[in-house]
Amino acid sequence: MYGQSVSGTVSDVNGPLPGVSVVVKGTTIGTATDFDGQFILDDVTDDAILVLSYIGYSTKEVPVDGKSTIDVVLEEDLQKLDEVVLVGYSSRKKSTLTGAVSVVDVAGIQKTRVSNVSQALQGQVAGVQVTSSSGAPGDPVQIRIRGEGTIGNNNPLYVVDGIPTRDITFLNQGDVKNITVLKDAAAAAIYGSRASGGVVLVTTNSGTEGKLNVDVNYFAGIEKVSNLPDLLSADQYINTLEQAWNNSNREGPNPYTADRGRADFADTDWLNELFTQGRSQNLHLTVNGGSDKVRFYTSLGYYGQDGTIIYDNDRYKRMTFRNNIEIDLTDRLKVGSNLQLSNEKQDKIASTGESLIRFGLLRAPVIPVYKNVADPTYSERDPFTDLPFFTPNDYDVGLQRSLYEFVGNPVAQAFFTDDRRSTFTTFGNVFGEYAFLKNRELKFRTNLGVDLNFFHNKAFNENYGDDDGGGSELDQGLGRRNRPNGLNEERGEAYTITFNNTLNYEKIFNDKHDFSALVGTEYIENYASSIGGSRTRYPYTSNEFRYLDYGGNELDVRNGGSASEWSLFSLFGSTTYVYDNKYMLTANLRADASSRFSDSNRWGYFPSVSVGWKISDEKFLYDVDWLSNLKLRASWGELGNQEIDNYAYLTLVSQEDGIVKIDRFGNPDLKWESSRQSNIGLDLGLFNNKLAFYAEYFEKNTTDILLPIGLPSVVGDVYPTIVNAGEVNNKGFEFSLNYRNNDHEVKYNINANLATLKNNVFHYRFYP
Repeated sequence: MYGQSVSGTVSDVNGPLPGVSVVVKGTTIGTATDFDGQFILDDVTDDAILVLSYIGYSTKEVPVDGKSTIDVVLEEDLQKLDEVVLVGYSSRKKSTLTGAVSVVDVAGIQKTRVSNVSQALQGQVAGVQVTSSSGAPGDPVQIRIRGEGTIGNNNPLYVVDGIPTRDITFLNQGDVKNITVLKDAAAAAIYGSRASGGVVLVTTNSGTEGKLNVDVNYFAGIEKVSNLPDLLSADQYINTLEQAWNNSNREGPNPYTADRGRADFADTDWLNELFTQGRSQNLHLTVNGGSDKVRFYTSLGYYGQDGTIIYDNDRYKRMTFRNNIEIDLTDRLKVGSNLQLSNEKQDKIASTGESLIRFGLLRAPVIPVYKNVADPTYSERDPFTDLPFFTPNDYDVGLQRSLYEFVGNPVAQAFFTDDRRSTFTTFGNVFGEYAFLKNRELKFRTNLGVDLNFFHNKAFNENYGDDDGGGSELDQGLGRRNRPNGLNEERGEAYTITFNNTLNYEKIFNDKHDFSALVGTEYIENYASSIGGSRTRYPYTSNEFRYLDYGGNELDVRNGGSASEWSLFSLFGSTTYVYDNKYMLTANLRADASSRFSDSNRWGYFPSVSVGWKISDEKFLYDVDWLSNLKLRASWGELGNQEIDNYAYLTLVSQEDGIVKIDRFGNPDLKWESSRQSNIGLDLGLFNNKLAFYAEYFEKNTTDILLPIGLPSVVGDVYPTIVNAGEVNNKGFEFSLNYRNNDHEVKYNINANLATLKNNVFHYRFYP
């Protein structure tokens, strides 16, 4: 059957819409409207159906019925504006939320290119601070939700597809569908003992019904360090030292005056020598599709980054595979799985403490990067300068040793670094859901998840630098850096099993009474173990000899291993009542039993309650056309923190040469760290929600803070004991402003946020 050409114009109440997708249903025939909202399709049969879709508007299906011209008006999708938001073990309409919950613009963060999904949250949510301690490829990212609420562990809890975890570096940014941040106790209390630092909920992509879709995305970029401080030139440096000597009223001639104009002086900008141009690339392949019964999403990803430090010892690579599948076995029974495999490899550099950057900031500019080949201490294996103007003889005579800063050569450290780390992660879950009752108001969901990690760390510390005469008798004549050389290697595994079950009831009575209730149980078990060894004094240091078997004699042998485990059992419940979409009440309660506390303090209870009033739906505001949304919210809740070492309530002992000694005193009275938090919020939408404003005020008080405290020396040489040792208070304001324009040919969103925070430590226990 031959078809005809069909043309037309697509518009909304404001005029033509460019970029609208127009597809003949069930075929690959399709196009998009031009800047005037016009389209034309060829070979369209008389009985075809056109499917028109556009972001922010309701999808519309229009029968052709033999017509050659079809004009369509799309309507803004108000239901999408009132999107469904994941809030723990269930979901709610955004308009009925009463806690401090922020939904991240995932479409916006997909435009950023970062190695860690956590980095993409930066600047997206008011009150959420994202920092990187070093910026080195593969190094962790720190997230703080509403500041430092405790002196101990402040990290948020991540929940990926219903499975809790403390790390999401294994995720591929392109696989993320939704991110929701639970900031206050009312929103996060359903997660109880591990939610005091806030909760970040992540949902990955799922398959869609329809034809098979294959998508390939690739990008490559360059990276360059910016805003580096201006370092002193050699002349400025000598002038400063000379002036400092004169101002110190020291006796004798000024040595820096005598050194001025030395032939072996350099003018080195150490930061410029240390940093170079970095590179990154990302490849992401996705395949998704399915029928009305089976839907799947599969992806392969690669991310590679060569950092900005000279040489190639700061690289990071990650390969990922994801497969999500969902099957409707019947109209009531649904099963599925989400599986992620990830392999990460990091070349670790010293990025904190005795770091390259610290050395680069402190090392004297008068010292060159490389030694002169005529220098008697020069070698092809180690051509770098180390001690300032080192000479093998008479270096300690007079002021020679103390004239210039002793920090190491950062370029040499970058060259000799050999610290390789790899992690293989299996993360995923299988689930089943069955709907009961006539209208499927009652749903039972069971979920089994695993977070399995294997790691391998291997660092070879090669000897280099100048021989300053130090070291043991066996190591005479070696350079002062990594004296003697050595290898440290460690392998281990860690797994966390999560099993949760929920029963969720949702029903609307008489079109006014919206009621939902959820009850559930959760069991989490963690086990971790590792073995390691080290050797020193390697006679041969080329790569093929960098294994434990090639190390020195029995005096240089160290082996060790350890294991630990913990578990958590929980009961929880939540109920929400909304009357006439105007008055809202939500209450949560979670009870956790943690193996990290003694029997007398094992259980912790974490309640919360929140209320909301949607004022804009009151009759006295019906005629205010420019007011789209006005809602007041208030909440109170209590959260916990169990993030301490395992077995902290037990006394640890060890045996050496037949003698049993105490390594750490236990604390059987150890109890939960508790955070009580109150929150008041305002949601405001104007001009059909084009302009949205959100404001929050919160106060969080954390008591019984869990901290390791060193005991008095009279007790003996023991490790610190964990005690409940302090109280911290956080309070502040958060503001968010968003403007979206979908009414013109150029579509755009503008988002801004601002947060204030005041932190006080009210009480801190210590022992003299």
